[in-house]
Formats: sequence, C-alpha cells, structure tokens
Amino acid sequence: LFAENGWGDYTRTHIQVLGAESCYGPHAATGAAREVVLWVAVMHPQKEALELFAREVAAPGTSWSPGTTGVGGRPSPGPSIRQCAFLLDKARVEPAVLIDGERRGIDIPMGATPDPASAGEPQAPPPDAHPAGSDTIEVPLVRLAYGRSGDKGDISNIGLIARRPDYLPVLRAQVTPERVKQWLGHLVQGQVTRYDLPGFDAMNFVCEAALDGGGMASLRNDPLGKGMAQILLSMPVSVPRSLLGAA
Repeated sequence: LFAENGWGDYTRTHIQVLGAESCYGPHAATGAAREVVLWVAVMHPQKEALELFAREVAAPGTSWSPGTTGVGGRPSPGPSIRQCAFLLDKARVEPAVLIDGERRGIDIPMGATPDPASAGEPQAPPPDAHPAGSDTIEVPLVRLAYGRSGDKGDISNIGLIARRPDYLPVLRAQVTPERVKQWLGHLVQGQVTRYDLPGFDAMNFVCEAALDGGGMASLRNDPLGKGMAQILLSMPVSVPRSLLGAA
C-alpha cells in the first residue's frame, strides 16, 4: 500500500510486549506470561501514511491470536515534537522579575568556583569493601538500595540510596558506571557518569542518550524512564554474608 501511494518506509518503529518484561531487555525473567499487551509505535513524515497504519490496525485485531481488547479504538496520528537542548553563556542572559508591573533586574555572580563537594566521581571505595576470598552471596541490588529515576530531555538519572550506611562501600565497589552501562545497554546509548551524594549514603547515575530522544519524541511505553531504577535494582551484586547477616 505504501508503494502504491509512493510513500517511503517508516522513519522509526518501536515494538514492546508489555507483561513479558520487554523493558528489561536481555534481563527479562518472564518466559510464560499468559496475558500481555502489544505496544506498537511508528513514525513517518507524512500524516496520510500514519492514518493508513491506524486503519490497518483493525486487521490484526480480528485475525491475529488471540485478538484485541482493552483499547479505545483506532489511534489518531499526532505530531512528534523533539526538543533541542543547548548551553547558553549566562553572561548573555539578563534575568528580571516582574512584580505588580515593576521590573527588577537580578545580578548573576560571574566566575564563581565550583563547589568541590558536588563535583565528579566519589572517593575510591575502602579496601575492605569487598574482601578478597570473603564468603559472599549474590543478591539483587534492591536488597541493598532504594532507587528512583527521573529525566531531563534525553537524559535519565537514577538515584540509589543505601538501605544501611554500611552497605555504601559495597555499592560503590559493585555498582560502577561501567556495570550500569552494561546492565542498561539495551536502553542507554550514551555514557553513564556516577556522582556521590554525601550526607545521606547515596549515589546518582546520569545516563545520556537514554530515552529514545526523550519525552515527546520517544516511542517507548516509558518515554521518561520512570521504570529505569527498578530495572537497575534487579541487577545482581555480590555481598559478604556477614554484612547481610548483621542486618
């Protein structure tokens, strides 16, 4: 039908099987789900091509196994709006506040030195964080930490908070940017940077090119990466038995 109309192929497509842990990628543990939802998203420069796709959805609903239910009819094509993020020299900005018709300028400090407490990688883990030859057990990360994820543009950040202060050295040693990048490689296309959050036993992982374009531009079922912390929390880590026993 596309050929008959002289249309090119879809510019982007995305397929997920919700309920079969598609978002976990190679780490999916569900092999015999009895109920799933198929998520299909496509993109094309011509609206007419997407209207045709929406009409053709009826055929799978009546012919495929086992059928269609729980949906609200044929989808309607909508524009894909993609943000363009960039940095702007603050010297070129003149902020002001407008209160009751009076405009007041605001001074911006220039040339301030960065706060060293908030910069870069945390200190190296203590040498006894994971003693060589110690009796260890492999557990999912969720046993040691809480997680919460958020987004800005095409960047996802995952905060991990140790459930106990004495878990933090193990988390630093085991949950490295390289391991996070490997575990989330089916979702994160860019680099992963780890930042220490001193004072409350936490770390923050900033994952770039992680949201399929981010927000409105993403075709994923989870375009803002709100489930990425839970995916990371399923990653196995090795912990000294004595440490878990003390808990």
